[in-house]
Amino acid sequence: MLWVNLAVKPYFSWPSARVDFMFEGKRVTLMPSTEDLACTISVFDQSGLSFEEGGGLLCRFLSRLAWSMGAGVTELFYTGSNDPARPGRLGRGTYGESPAAQVAPWEFVYLPQPSSANAELALALFREGMSINSVPFALLSYFKVINLLNSDWKKQVEWINQNLVRVRYEPAKTRLTELQNLHTDLGQYLYVSGRCAVAHAFGSPIANPDRYEDKKRLELDLPLMKELAEVCIEQEFGVMSDSAFWAFIRKTHNHPPELLRKALLSDGSIQYGPQPQRA
Repeated sequence: MLWVNLAVKPYFSWPSARVDFMFEGKRVTLMPSTEDLACTISVFDQSGLSFEEGGGLLCRFLSRLAWSMGAGVTELFYTGSNDPARPGRLGRGTYGESPAAQVAPWEFVYLPQPSSANAELALALFREGMSINSVPFALLSYFKVINLLNSDWKKQVEWINQNLVRVRYEPAKTRLTELQNLHTDLGQYLYVSGRCAVAHAFGSPIANPDRYEDKKRLELDLPLMKELAEVCIEQEFGVMSDSAFWAFIRKTHNHPPELLRKALLSDGSIQYGPQPQRA
């Protein structure tokens, strides 16, 4: 098939018109939703694509875009199509509307370029955490980002304790203060009462889905775990956060390859490409 198409439910603003990117040597197209059609992301290759090839590429693109936009995106369903002139048209179905508005195509897009397989995986896990409709499993996804650093749980606990000082934003900062008044070793608390309690159903503690106190505790811990995962991705895997990236642009006036600018082509289509360096 020439196109692999994926219907999505984004939790960040989606362009209100068709836009195209070149990504990993292939054309990636974002299409807006309508009364009948879902928001769609598609990849085209004249030589043909399998679902494994196209689906993986689309997910990698979405993980980078979700990191940049600071919100998740739910994958709904895939299709293939063969009209070279346009991607497939995917019905909205009963999946519900995106809670985010559709907006005029962005002037600029920050699309990270992770430099290692682990950095790529970290972005994928982070997108999973932002997108999944489950607090316990979202927390587990964020913890797995830190797990990428070291298989030794004690080293993971040590890393958390060393990086708590980097937590700056609400509500994570308030939760950090609350936990510091209750626990002397927050890394171990998050590992045992968060990661292990969610991942295992034996021993103690266990995160019981039917216990309100367990659910409430994990809900309160989730923003802290998310910010720690963000810190890990930025500090250990070298992927700048959106705020750090734009601060870098303002300070240096450089145009790194991660900065993509909207271009209106002669046929009226919109395509994103690298911003030319200033002389």
